[in-house]
Amino acid sequence: MTTDRAGENLSRRHLLYGMGAAGFAGLGSGALVGAAVGGGSGTSGAEAALSAARSRGGPLDGVPAALRTPTPCHVHLVALDLGESSGPEEVRSAARTALPVLSEEAREIQEHGPASRAQGSASAGLRPASLGVSLGLGSGLLRKAGLAERVPPALADLPAFTSDRLTPSWCGGDLLVHVGAEDALVVSSAIEHLLGVLDDDVRVRWSLPGFQRSAAVASDPADTPRNLMGQIDGTVNPEPDQTLFTSQVLASHTEPGFTWMAGGSYVVVRRIRMLLRDWSAIDLSSREAVIGRHLSNGAPLGGQEEGSRPDLAARNEDGSPMIPANAHIRLTSSENTLGARMLRRGFNFDLGWDSDGVRQAGLLFTAWQADPASGFIPVQRAMDEGEDALNPFIRQEGSALFAVPQVGGRQTWVGQELFGE
Repeated sequence: MTTDRAGENLSRRHLLYGMGAAGFAGLGSGALVGAAVGGGSGTSGAEAALSAARSRGGPLDGVPAALRTPTPCHVHLVALDLGESSGPEEVRSAARTALPVLSEEAREIQEHGPASRAQGSASAGLRPASLGVSLGLGSGLLRKAGLAERVPPALADLPAFTSDRLTPSWCGGDLLVHVGAEDALVVSSAIEHLLGVLDDDVRVRWSLPGFQRSAAVASDPADTPRNLMGQIDGTVNPEPDQTLFTSQVLASHTEPGFTWMAGGSYVVVRRIRMLLRDWSAIDLSSREAVIGRHLSNGAPLGGQEEGSRPDLAARNEDGSPMIPANAHIRLTSSENTLGARMLRRGFNFDLGWDSDGVRQAGLLFTAWQADPASGFIPVQRAMDEGEDALNPFIRQEGSALFAVPQVGGRQTWVGQELFGE
């Protein structure tokens, strides 16, 4: 397996040339889509996609851009490290320099597109394509800045899981830049610009581009997309217009010292490689038993539609569970995880083959929640302890947790309550 070059101290400009075409980043909070990718009566998927691609992103205020709907076709997450060898005051100073600039530039390119801020941009002549930027903070940044007492319990380091096969250079980070849009060139240009305005003491720790199917090629743009395993991925997600969204996805902090995260969201990022050759070697019914859903339409085994509630008590004629005991949807169900809920945003990644002939493709998984202790952590533990049938076909290779604050009111830039003078 190839390894990241995140540990190398490349100059900012050389780093950017190497990263320019990659695609997805994560750090902070912002707003995303200006117009829905859905279509009204008589509107084709292609026309709806074109409408979304021409729309402008919203301001860097309120609910993080990454949570808005529709989910963008292309994303890129980039984790950054700040002031590696500096003391607390130097780290705070670096944050006060970087975060206002990132926040302001994110606002500008969401409204006008990356080319509006950089001459000769590859996205010249292109509209913002529903460009959205979200910015996040890692707990390590606060600790390095001497602000350990401002780290909410929800931002505590994730526990180790038995299924982890983590590569350190694909984990953690001080800052997250999360960029999404309906066009890959717009995403790439946005990443190039945002990293280009930063000082030399900010370096890339890891990055990963992701994608979903385009609305233009979907029979119904509102359909849940599939992942590289052919499974419909993202069923039963809380939506921003639902009552439970606020309590399950958005953080509620009234405690002194933690109010900087009130209204924000905590995102777990997991780099999950899929062993696609092994997956394709088993037959269709075996794949469905692993997940607990039909491949054809995403319905739970024994159900008729994707949205049907899984009947975990249903039995086959021989008395065996219709949804196997170690099926993925059984183990991760709210009934099995004490009601754990989170908003899942999954994107495919395909980086080709490494020098050993191993395909580097899989799922860029993001889980957004009010608190990982009642969201991602119990679900991942259930997969471990129940020996999830999916585990032999995936590798959990990268992991990170970021706080994505809400921006607005007293906070005009990400982290202002923490680092502002």
